[in-house]
Amino acid sequence: MIPLISSLVTVCFAFACGIFLTLSYIEKPVWAVMRNPMTPNVSDETARTVHAALNRLIRLLPPTMMATMGTGTVLLAVQAWQRDFAWAPLTVLIVLVLCLGYMLSQLFGRIEAVKDYPSDGKIEIVREGLGKLAALHHIGLFSAALTVLLQVALVQA
Repeated sequence: MIPLISSLVTVCFAFACGIFLTLSYIEKPVWAVMRNPMTPNVSDETARTVHAALNRLIRLLPPTMMATMGTGTVLLAVQAWQRDFAWAPLTVLIVLVLCLGYMLSQLFGRIEAVKDYPSDGKIEIVREGLGKLAALHHIGLFSAALTVLLQVALVQA
């Protein structure tokens, strides 16, 4: 049972990596907006197009990702418990909880900034919401990839 739980943890967070990576590729034309919302390197048309694409995905992906990350977190807790809270599985769990704590504190506001504002609205607001959500997706990718890396290197080694 212990190897099964460890494998499921890895699968959950590898799946999350795939979704975050896909979002990152969708947002690639507007990466510069993460640092400077009004950068001239990203056209208004491109910002509006990516904003519209994310707006379509926003109805589906947050519930999917919450289920994936939530399931993975529960499985990490079970894994730590099964292994008597040894340092390796506990380290993976603690790192993930710290990452998730930050992400969840920002998540709903950043989703709403894109979801609740039309892509053809005031460009400053479109760009700011887009940049903040794209940055959070990069943090999610880092968190999921770090969890997979720690899981494979420390627990499944």
